[in-house]
Amino acid sequence: MSQQVSLEILEPRGVLSDPKREGLFAPRLSDLNGRTIALMGINIPVFHTSSEPFFEVVERRLRERYPKVNILRMNSFGTPIDPPEKAYEVAAKCDAWLEGVKDAHTQGRHDAGVCMERAGRPGVSICVDVLRRAKEAGQDLYGMPGVRIVTVPATDYNAAKDDPGLMERVVDGCIDAIIEGLTKPLTEEEKRSFDLTFDEGPKTFTGGCYSEAYEKFMEYCMTNHLGDGLALAPPTKEAVEWMLSGTSYPRDRVIGLVEPKLGKATVEKIAIAAVMAGAKPEWLPVIIAIMEVLTDPGFNQFHIVNEILPAIFVSGPIVKELGLNNKVGYLAPGTRANSAIGRAVLMCMITIGWRDMTIYASPGGAGRPAAYANIFVAENQEESPWESWAEQNGFGPEESVVTACEFLGEYGGPAEIVGYPDFDAKLAALTKMFGRKGGAFASGLPPFAAGVRLMLVMHPTLARQLAARGFTKQSLIQYLYDRNVIDYDRMTEEQREALREELRLESLLGRGAMRPEDVKPGLHREPFSKPEHLMVLVSGSGSGQTQLYYTSTGSTAGIAEGIHGQRPWMTKAIRGAALTKYGR
Repeated sequence: MSQQVSLEILEPRGVLSDPKREGLFAPRLSDLNGRTIALMGINIPVFHTSSEPFFEVVERRLRERYPKVNILRMNSFGTPIDPPEKAYEVAAKCDAWLEGVKDAHTQGRHDAGVCMERAGRPGVSICVDVLRRAKEAGQDLYGMPGVRIVTVPATDYNAAKDDPGLMERVVDGCIDAIIEGLTKPLTEEEKRSFDLTFDEGPKTFTGGCYSEAYEKFMEYCMTNHLGDGLALAPPTKEAVEWMLSGTSYPRDRVIGLVEPKLGKATVEKIAIAAVMAGAKPEWLPVIIAIMEVLTDPGFNQFHIVNEILPAIFVSGPIVKELGLNNKVGYLAPGTRANSAIGRAVLMCMITIGWRDMTIYASPGGAGRPAAYANIFVAENQEESPWESWAEQNGFGPEESVVTACEFLGEYGGPAEIVGYPDFDAKLAALTKMFGRKGGAFASGLPPFAAGVRLMLVMHPTLARQLAARGFTKQSLIQYLYDRNVIDYDRMTEEQREALREELRLESLLGRGAMRPEDVKPGLHREPFSKPEHLMVLVSGSGSGQTQLYYTSTGSTAGIAEGIHGQRPWMTKAIRGAALTKYGR
């Protein structure tokens, strides 16, 4: 008889700061006649999405069945701009509500349905079928997982947005379920309140050989949404103790709360995630510092849970000491330190924050492969002609820092593999990255223009050439602004007419966010609202390419919940290192 092999791990999941979950309590309506029903549509003009066609048919069907029903039409809410307290204003005007149609692949910070139920009004949330799990997760995050949901077929609904006949069929397919959701009495299960608990103790997996025990460990992780789909290193007690040797911080020190479920990120839980990601103890202080950034109350952490990834930058002497790749292929697989640190950050979100990647990766969308290790950039200070990012932020030459910001996309700029006739042509290519036609241009992103953050990662050759011509980081930023700002008062009449003509041609082709009639007194469009909202950092090789990462709202922009005013970046010093010279 073969001997059994056992594999014992420490539980990766973070303890929730608030495990309480509420049941429903508002009585359902016995009859809709004479009652006021609020139809709260999701209408986001900047994204060209609207559920108005759906609710137009819903209103007609309700009036056909209940001639005395009153209908109140309004937009839904749930962003930091519309705080949850708005539900009480809406509740004062209605007896029940319908909200939706949720068809996007990201979650709102506040669930409108939960807010309305807490305000004492019964209702139904409506979403497309492929997003039901995401909608349920959003309700759970806000503490009331039992809010009633009705789904519509995603493809049918989206195809019907501009076809009234198709939309009638979509509504007819769900109107009975909607009415039942408004009128069917609550069950005892729906009214039940409870605490979300789990077994916090170690877990043991046994098999006839190590491979069999390991496979059971992997199945446990994937069944409980504790992985990213790749192989995981088991966080045994010995492995976690080895990982903790990299920091002088006590294991029970709480670094912060991790979205989406606000699990407590203790040093030990971060170490467990680091083990699972394949990290080494020397790298743990960097991972902890990144989690300090992401869990800072001033960082819009919830945004990066929903498809928008963090771009992470490391600056200072620890880059060289740890051997982080900051030259050829610095974003590519192949360097263990870069990949494992970036992956460990994702694993912290998954395990400590209870982030189910089958929901929060891109529900309804294609997903982003960069999520496996995020965007992790180490500064190449050895070949930079300018001060380091750490020194630029007031830290000393012996100190190392991490900075993180959400990012939505990236653009490739001047590359050494592409020939330019002279330096002026290369400078023009760099300048064009911030131009009016660039997607990062603030004028094209209302109402978030003030929150635009730009992260320019420049290859060393271009940085050296710019410095040789007298550019500092600060003067380069001012140059890029001056060459791209559109200010009516600064322009000559010839420049104004040339811009009008350019816009006329774009209008004929159906392109551009501006129109010829926009060129008038008061016109002022910027590539970024403040010079400090553009980061300039040198990384890559001398034969590399310059990259521009951008986001429209910024991790610390005014749109982030709890932010008073705006800070351009969130930066933390690396501290607590026990095995390296730097970061102590």
